[in-house]
Amino acid sequence: MGDAAVTATPEVLKFGNAYNYWIKTDTGFDLSRGAAEKATVKTTKDPITIAPKKSALVIIDMQNYFLHEKCFDNAPGRDSASIMMQTVEACRKAGIPVVWCNMGMDESDRYTLPPSYLYMSYLRDKATFNKTIGTVSVPGSAEPIDMGGKLIKGSWNAELWGPLKEFADEGIKAGTDVHIWKNRFSALAGQQPLELWLKDNQITTTLWGGVMTDVCVWGSMIDAYYKGFDIVMVNELANTTNPDFVIKTAHRNTENWGWLTDAKSLMEGIEKATA
Repeated sequence: MGDAAVTATPEVLKFGNAYNYWIKTDTGFDLSRGAAEKATVKTTKDPITIAPKKSALVIIDMQNYFLHEKCFDNAPGRDSASIMMQTVEACRKAGIPVVWCNMGMDESDRYTLPPSYLYMSYLRDKATFNKTIGTVSVPGSAEPIDMGGKLIKGSWNAELWGPLKEFADEGIKAGTDVHIWKNRFSALAGQQPLELWLKDNQITTTLWGGVMTDVCVWGSMIDAYYKGFDIVMVNELANTTNPDFVIKTAHRNTENWGWLTDAKSLMEGIEKATA
């Protein structure tokens, strides 16, 4: 189709070029870019057809610092873990890679983080990134655990929360999952490892979940949109403790620039494709 941005027949619209395109028909959007293996997923708008091997489920910040009761009262995030694990299992079976993308700083970030990030970090608990945030008592541990420097790589507070840590480790060992650090609220702000990984693995469609729906998840999604990736939010996998109106705003924006689906629809779609 050459370099035409949009071409049309009476029933079909093609957006893009010969290498990177969507096809819109009366029955939905095909985002597969001609891949042989496809899965069709219901959304709040038209159904979308994705290529599992060109898609990735990106889970943002499901860490102790954002989920453990000692650090933050985030019941919605903790409650989402069960359906998240089910969805991850379905993605693993369908060949959709899973990315556990977490906030994690190192020493150099102390000199490169802008004041705006340091201030937002300080607002929540009067501690900036890397400041020691105390100890926590964990069932099964005889002594309190040092939570470590706030969101510092290798610290307890930066680890995946509860059952998710062992679950993710199993996927990483099996090669279905990867773990990637980020040093901004958005995982795709500037030049970060997630963007390199997505491009290296020829990912075109990004599926999103994690915490918070309206902050780090949406921030990462909108940067993914700006960088040319398809964006799909999985409703039950993205959670926030903020008011309902911010969730509605995030969902509305998602539907404007991408698609909003739910875990059941995603799992049913990819399971049918692999049956």
